[in-house]
Amino acid sequence: MAKGYNARSGKTQWMPSIEEAQEMDNNNQGFCLACGNVQDGCEPDAAKYECEDCGEHKVYGASELMLMGLVYWFSK
Repeated sequence: MAKGYNARSGKTQWMPSIEEAQEMDNNNQGFCLACGNVQDGCEPDAAKYECEDCGEHKVYGASELMLMGLVYWFSK
């Protein structure tokens, strides 16, 4: 489940949990920071790909998100 956060611009953006990011990494998927859409066909180091859902250039590969610290730790 994606979690919202406030970016420096003041806009709400989204980040996946570490578990979701690991699964996306295994499936060559990316994640849109603007809307939370999971997108197929993204390289692990993808950056600023166009989102198929919202059109923003905010889709990042799972490995890139982890390197940038844009994942959160899910605790049960």
